[in-house]
Amino acid sequence: MTTSDSMARTRDAILRAAATALRTHERAGMADIAAAAGVGRATLYRHFATRDDLLVELGRFAAEESIRVIDAAGIDGVGTEAALTRLTRALLTSGREFWVVSTHRPQLWPEEEEVGERLRVLAERGQREGVLRADVPAELLAAAHGALILGALTLAPLSELGVEDATDTIVRLYLQGARLTPTEASPPP
Repeated sequence: MTTSDSMARTRDAILRAAATALRTHERAGMADIAAAAGVGRATLYRHFATRDDLLVELGRFAAEESIRVIDAAGIDGVGTEAALTRLTRALLTSGREFWVVSTHRPQLWPEEEEVGERLRVLAERGQREGVLRADVPAELLAAAHGALILGALTLAPLSELGVEDATDTIVRLYLQGARLTPTEASPPP
């Protein structure tokens, strides 16, 4: 292993530990983050001169991780409904580790636009295939999908669901909306 590989691994470990420390205590300081990462403060400061520098890099890292898990989900080789499920599950799994970035300092997630673009492309695909309604712009469908995912990461009781239950709930709501079926809409006896 080269020195640069070792430094990259240390950097990644620090960023993951920072996300964990900030989830536990939103005002976690550099000493808390160093302790969570299992490194000395001098090592932490070699990688990140200030807490703000660390938070900016954490935002980038979280966005890169989101893109990585979307790519790894294999959404291109399956139908739209399966792709929606895979993408949602991937973002929930990754998001549970990094949601603190978007709630702590949302302006520090510059690559979030690329995540939104992936959601929009999938919405357009669903519209072309007749799976998603075409009377609503794909951008709005993508924003609604993203909002459901963010809600499942940050808002109780959705945030209390396991990843699979949250994925199922989000995909069903996204595909079917909150509309009652004709049999459910009949008044009670």
